[in-house]
Amino acid sequence: MAQKQYIKHLYEVEGKSLREIARTMHLSFRTVQRYALQEDWNLPEEIPLLDPRKFSVVRPHVQTIDGWLAEDQKAPRKQRHTAKRIYDRLVAEEGFIGSDSSVRRYINKKRLSLQQSQEGYLPIAHVCGNAQCDFGEFYKDGTDGRRTKAYALTLSFPQSNHALTQTFPSQNQECLLEGMKRIFEHIGGVPVRIRFDNMTTAVAQMGEGTERTLSDGFARFMLHYRFQADFCNPASGHEKGNVENKVGYSRRNFFVPIPVFDNFESYNEQLWSVCEADAERPHYKQEDTIAELFRKDREKLLLLPEHPYRVFRYETLTVNKYGFVTIDTNHYGLSPQLAGQKVQAKIFSNKIELYYERSLLKTYQRSYESKAELTDWTQYLGTLCKKPGAVEHTRFFGQLPKLWQNHLLETKGIERKSALMLLSEIVSDGNALLSDDAIQFAYENGRHDTDSIRQCYYNIARKEKHPMPLLLSVNAPVLNYHPDLSVYDHLTGGSGHE
Repeated sequence: MAQKQYIKHLYEVEGKSLREIARTMHLSFRTVQRYALQEDWNLPEEIPLLDPRKFSVVRPHVQTIDGWLAEDQKAPRKQRHTAKRIYDRLVAEEGFIGSDSSVRRYINKKRLSLQQSQEGYLPIAHVCGNAQCDFGEFYKDGTDGRRTKAYALTLSFPQSNHALTQTFPSQNQECLLEGMKRIFEHIGGVPVRIRFDNMTTAVAQMGEGTERTLSDGFARFMLHYRFQADFCNPASGHEKGNVENKVGYSRRNFFVPIPVFDNFESYNEQLWSVCEADAERPHYKQEDTIAELFRKDREKLLLLPEHPYRVFRYETLTVNKYGFVTIDTNHYGLSPQLAGQKVQAKIFSNKIELYYERSLLKTYQRSYESKAELTDWTQYLGTLCKKPGAVEHTRFFGQLPKLWQNHLLETKGIERKSALMLLSEIVSDGNALLSDDAIQFAYENGRHDTDSIRQCYYNIARKEKHPMPLLLSVNAPVLNYHPDLSVYDHLTGGSGHE
């Protein structure tokens, strides 16, 4: 990916010809041409074949390690984590299975980025069309009264002091890229350059000076939208001071009092108007409003690509013996019949799609809890049909339709198995919502047996399927003779004997 990124930079930024790039990089002309002119950098929509290769064993724990190291900056030097202590905590608290050397290598690189800079600050000139990006924390209340931490992604334009904000339940890569994409689409263009800190969702590895190895997902996104990414020096947040100020401003003005909402998507739609209304105030230095100054930024924006970027990543998972797969410590239920099988997860910021042999099995709303368990009772019917006696002891029994819960508790043995097979049939038909209606219909007619419930289901689900009237292709034959029926009058004592 780094090579592709460099080819794109030489062609679009430095203005090198394709042949010159090919000669300098010792690549074929066609290879250079393909990557220099490529516009769509989306991941393939088709589910890829299962890949047995593993991601880095440390990668799932990077956020945890970074958090501990960041907290160490506030602690006395003699009470900070050693690499050995971090390794021990990962094993004990998060079930880490890698080696201590892999942890040590990551920590050594990360600590370089956390070293405090003693240099003075330099004034920075703000260029139209350039932006800065960062996350900020805030708290929200759910409608159930539960208070949770959330994250606000802010993209600011230092020249005009305009900023736009979108909220997410996490600051992972999917949320970062989805938020940037939404802001790009809202303003109708893409900033020429965007400055970031060295967030692990964008930077896979720190190099010397300004050298950065970008994560594959971030590099692909950057190439798709054609913006240039700049990164601050380690521990130099002042280098993106505009967005840091805007993060604090939005926290004080947009999220006070503490907002109450459950759905991030609908709340984000409201934030657009809040941000635009805020831009109507005067600039802190200039006489014009922020909105008026932002028009100059907008004139310099890059055009949106023809193909919108779909923000997701793939992950290959193994189904455990209970039918669960684990993503970010949370457990998602599939059929236990898939135990030991490889499935693929298509992970978005707000949902997770699970595939087996390229067929979609189940879509879950993505959980940002810790060790949460998400199940769908319909996934377990096949196994329950084989073990009907265990139905009331399962963790998902309470998810079944209420009338079916009561019905199954009143049945045993063969009758319970027949009832479960009928319920499985109803679900397979795509009529799970009719399951309670069928059983209620049967009960109202005084019938509790499975055959009667099945007949009621057929009546409800398939009542519109009446046979079509028979249409004859030819007319009925017409008799061509006229019999004399008076003969029968003589036989019955009719008018012939009067």
